[in-house]
Amino acid sequence: MVAAVSADPVPQLLRGHWLDSIGHSILVSKTTDEDQIFTAVLTPLVDHPEAKDRVLRIDRPAESRQWRCGNASLELADEQNQRLVWITEDGRRSVWSRTKEVLASSGGSDRSGEREAPEDSDKDVDRIAFPWLLNNSAPEPWLPLDVPRDILYDGARVAALLDIRQMIGARSEPQERLTHILMDHDLHPTRQGGDYLIPGVDSPLWQTLNVSETMRRSIVQRISRIPHEVLSQRVSWSGNAEVWVGRHKISCRSRDIQALNARWVPPLQDERKPLEIARLLALYSVFDNPLSNRRNGVHLGLDPEIRHHCDFELFASPLNAAVQNGRFSSKWPHVEWRFGSIGSYPSVIDYLPVNSVVCINPPFTEAYLADVMARLAELKLRFRLRIAVPILEAPWRSRLHTSLPVPQLLKTYYDATAETPADVLHPTLLWEDPRCPPRLSKLRDVRPAGEDDLDEHSGRAHGLTHDDPHMPASRARREGRDHSV
Repeated sequence: MVAAVSADPVPQLLRGHWLDSIGHSILVSKTTDEDQIFTAVLTPLVDHPEAKDRVLRIDRPAESRQWRCGNASLELADEQNQRLVWITEDGRRSVWSRTKEVLASSGGSDRSGEREAPEDSDKDVDRIAFPWLLNNSAPEPWLPLDVPRDILYDGARVAALLDIRQMIGARSEPQERLTHILMDHDLHPTRQGGDYLIPGVDSPLWQTLNVSETMRRSIVQRISRIPHEVLSQRVSWSGNAEVWVGRHKISCRSRDIQALNARWVPPLQDERKPLEIARLLALYSVFDNPLSNRRNGVHLGLDPEIRHHCDFELFASPLNAAVQNGRFSSKWPHVEWRFGSIGSYPSVIDYLPVNSVVCINPPFTEAYLADVMARLAELKLRFRLRIAVPILEAPWRSRLHTSLPVPQLLKTYYDATAETPADVLHPTLLWEDPRCPPRLSKLRDVRPAGEDDLDEHSGRAHGLTHDDPHMPASRARREGRDHSV
């Protein structure tokens, strides 16, 4: 009896992202309909001026039984361990490994010396809870070094965070908590490691995420892979309304794209413009809860009629600012300076002219609200404020009445993308310094607030929101009514 000949596993194994033993990131993709021809793009991991992408053909010639890549032949294809070994005629070897295997072999372990992630953690890493948010496209050849290195790094960061969203799945509370972690990261007093966007793997912030320990280890493992995937998570446009980051797709609103085009500061013909717009839209997408039917509340602002009567906006973005370029600060000025941002909170405070009329509308997260309230006395001395603060249970709540005398109650925010008002969830105070120049009209969506309004339930009693007073906050968020992040 003759045993059946098994199909060649190499074509299926080849495609995707690899790291080799020489110091390259390698992207392998098909370029023809033939199963025996692939394209490999080798990019040096070290960033230096002379670095160049190399494009090699991988095929198995008809007259040969061996797969070839450039001048090397395939010596070993280890499907189980996801490893390829290539050897040249003069005996030099190059070992290709998947990023997870490279991470494990380079010391990706916990303090006990065991592997960082147990066997079932791979299932978490590969979990797909929202398949409609993936582009499901076959990888195409591209040259990573044609893309600025900082955008490549941001692509790897965004892809990791969107992967983590998929891993967490349909659990609203951890999804919301992840948003708060990302928002507060740069102000959190116990910040450890990480970069401007993502806390380090040892940060205590990850312990505040209400997930299983197995899931937490998987999240840490996914974050640890970011440096190894810098050259594999492409940021690109697909049509005029979708940004792709690796396997993820991000739907973009035409109003947001128009706003960024209008605020572009460098020359209009700058070739980086489309990619910078895509990068910024991708960065802001990490705050969005995939279970919500609207974007994160960081994009909401006070009514433009209020902000047009201010000199500066302290918490804004190129997507929602009402003032001109050079008069708002934002989350990521190292990217957003191209769209008119002058800095970020709190460092930008030192550069604003004394006695300016400043609009302050901080994210409704623990760290940001605590920081703003701690600086409120100083801010009131230096500037004339128009400030919005939610009525929440917090250590600073008892100071609201004395710090913000005779405030108004705010009923709506403004969604710049939809160009419509948006209901608030939390009762919110709007205070305008009496020294501010008078506005031509008072808004219908504010009214004077009395001391009773500081009561926890007074916002609902006065009809400040359309939420059922017995509706849990988690349900309100799912229905998209929470304007806070």
